[in-house]
Amino acid sequence: MTIKNKDYLESGLKAGLSSKASSVYVALLDAGTPLSPKSLILRTSLHRQYVYDALYELEERRLIRSVGEKRSTKYEATSPDRLIQDVEKQRLDTLEGVRSLMSLYEKSPAGVVEVIRGSQKCIESEFQMLENAKHGDYLDIVGGAGMNFVRLFEGRVEEWEELRKEKNIRLRYIGTDEDVAHNKTESPIQNESRAIAGIGDIVNVCIRPDSVSFNIYEPEILTVRVRSHPAVASQRALFDVLWNVAK
Repeated sequence: MTIKNKDYLESGLKAGLSSKASSVYVALLDAGTPLSPKSLILRTSLHRQYVYDALYELEERRLIRSVGEKRSTKYEATSPDRLIQDVEKQRLDTLEGVRSLMSLYEKSPAGVVEVIRGSQKCIESEFQMLENAKHGDYLDIVGGAGMNFVRLFEGRVEEWEELRKEKNIRLRYIGTDEDVAHNKTESPIQNESRAIAGIGDIVNVCIRPDSVSFNIYEPEILTVRVRSHPAVASQRALFDVLWNVAK
């Protein structure tokens, strides 16, 4: 009898079987008894070679077992539970593969530079960086763009500051006299501030243990983040020089 139950055939496809293997497997499940290759050809209307290819695939997946002697071999279906194990193994293999690729990505030029456009995405990125930071990390900011870094957060600046305090992130800020005065009297963000004349521009530089971010505010907000230990070391050294000469 030809198998026409498309629902079962589609279930086999969804479980990762080829269309031929799905047809043969469903035929064996439907029969409930061992079948010879000849019987399977009649039931599935598949070409003889396709049936043997399907039997080979099903044996590899341990979804069938052979019964009888070589010349009179028949096949019967085993439990489809095996497919669940295969799917779980595939999931674990996929996770392992992704982790390996992510490791390569982080070492490659593609993983070194990240560009983030738009205020909302930049806000989300800053929160994500803070959430991923280790307890006791540092954040050094050269505030060339004045108070734009604070204004960027709009109504979420207190939320950002609360998370920073929770993570015990040390914040040092170098900006203009106006910036430092604001930080000491009005800003909800607590930090160590020092001033350098003429530093005002349209770019902030944020230095973290694993990255350097350049926040550009004109004509639109744009963050260019460089994940590079040499870049961090270089910018941190420059920051320390500025910090020592700032007031």
